[in-house]
Amino acid sequence: MTVLALFHHAGGSAAVFRRLVQLLPDDIRPLVAELPGRGRRWREPAPRTAEEAVQDLTDLLIAEVRPDEDVSVFGHSMGAYLGLGVAAALEQRGGPRCQTLFASANLAPQLASPLFPDGVDDASDAEVLACAARFDALDERLLGHPHIADRAAALLRCDFGVCDSFVRTMSRTVTESRIVVCRGEQDAFGDEHTAPWQWHSVQPLSTLTFPGGHLYLEAAGAEPLAAAIASVMSEPAQSRT
Repeated sequence: MTVLALFHHAGGSAAVFRRLVQLLPDDIRPLVAELPGRGRRWREPAPRTAEEAVQDLTDLLIAEVRPDEDVSVFGHSMGAYLGLGVAAALEQRGGPRCQTLFASANLAPQLASPLFPDGVDDASDAEVLACAARFDALDERLLGHPHIADRAAALLRCDFGVCDSFVRTMSRTVTESRIVVCRGEQDAFGDEHTAPWQWHSVQPLSTLTFPGGHLYLEAAGAEPLAAAIASVMSEPAQSRT
């Protein structure tokens, strides 16, 4: 049995992977991670730095992955950066090794700039929500419910803080894991944005594109994505150099 850990995007939750999980073959065990502050962990304070988020997810994998299981990580948008951090942390801590990091819908870390150069805490709720809307990460139906909109803005503020923290402190992270870039054909990120992911692994980079935009995994891209993940995970593990 192989494990596929799934890390969600900023403002997201485990729900974003619902369709993908249904399409995965039976020999892949999905481990859908959810950061504190949402879903089943809504009572826990959300992390505000990349270091906190990476530690939380690394602890989860060490606790949940059995010694006889291989593990790969699929990280979407913010989750791609956290997946890189977790893959490197597992190597340092001697936990289960990440075989493949599927880095989805995000540009290479060294190309990124903080979303909020002056700090997200100084941004208004409107500015935080507008930033989420740029990446199709905001359900505009929520804006009609003030309490829900306030909670969404607070969660996004924490997640954007995590993203900016990663860019400032962890953007040079390198892993022994193979990196496979996944992106939607209509997403804003093209080859020039994703090819430099190569510098974050000691193994050759692969790039896969799917129908759809930033959230392709919830739409037309879900079925071909599931098939591609299964194909990559069925390949023999490459030797590490």
